[in-house]
This record gives sequence, structure tokens and C-alpha cells, in this order.
Amino acid sequence: AGQSNSNSDTCAEFRVKYVGAIEKLKFNESKNLEGPLDLINYIDVAQQDGKLPFVPGEEEFIMGVSKYGIKVSTSDQYDVLHRHALYLIVRMVCYDDGLGAGKSLLALKTTDAASEECSLWVYQCNSLEQAQAICKVLSTAFDSVLMSEKS
Repeated sequence: AGQSNSNSDTCAEFRVKYVGAIEKLKFNESKNLEGPLDLINYIDVAQQDGKLPFVPGEEEFIMGVSKYGIKVSTSDQYDVLHRHALYLIVRMVCYDDGLGAGKSLLALKTTDAASEECSLWVYQCNSLEQAQAICKVLSTAFDSVLMSEKS
């Protein structure tokens, strides 16, 4: 019975690969990254500059999405790679990685609690469908949190 409680908080789990992150961008750099296209272009340039790899490592991670945010853990769920609290996620975008293998990238822009810096996190999904599904679950999580705050 102990298991069921923790699972009710996780809306969905996805297998993803981790491409990389650009952490602690100063506010003045990050304010140009408002729209989805800005993020995509920024990641593109970062990849070309060698700040981010084009291709993720081999290891698959489990991305759990819930009303609390995103938890990325090893496939045995023993180690947590990242936690992104829902209220710190400011933008998400999914798009084809352009490398021709039908893979998609999911990029998250997160901020810190003081909102002075932001970070970009890039994950590779198996398909655009999977990336869109993650975005959809996240949107639902945002909506349910907003709804519960209103009532």
C-alpha cells in the first residue's frame, strides 16, 4: 500500500536521454530567451560552439512529470539526476533535433527562486510524439496547480 501514495503524484513517466545543460545564465542574457524559437536558436548555437553536445550519452533516464515538477532519475530510479520544481519552470519547447533520425529535443528553461539566473536543460526524446506528450503532461500539471490555487 505504501507504493500507491507516491505514484499518485506522478502523472507520467518517460524514457529520455540527457543532452546537457547551460546553467546559470545571467538575467540579462536570459531575457532574450522568451519565445520557443529563441530557445531553439540559442541551443543550436551552443551546440555549434561546443557548449552542448549534439547527441546525448547512451544512458536512458526516467523523466517523471507530476504536479510538483519534473524528476529525472536513472532507469533503476535509484539516483536522481535533476529535479525541476514546477514553479521554477518558465518555458518548455519540443522540436525535431534536425539530425534526421526522427529524434526530438525537449528544452526546459528554469529559473532560480531569486530569479536572477536561469538555466537551460536539454533532453532527447525518442520521437516528436513523446516530446509533445511530455509537454502536454507538463501543461496539465501547470493547469491543475493554477486551478487549485484559484479555488
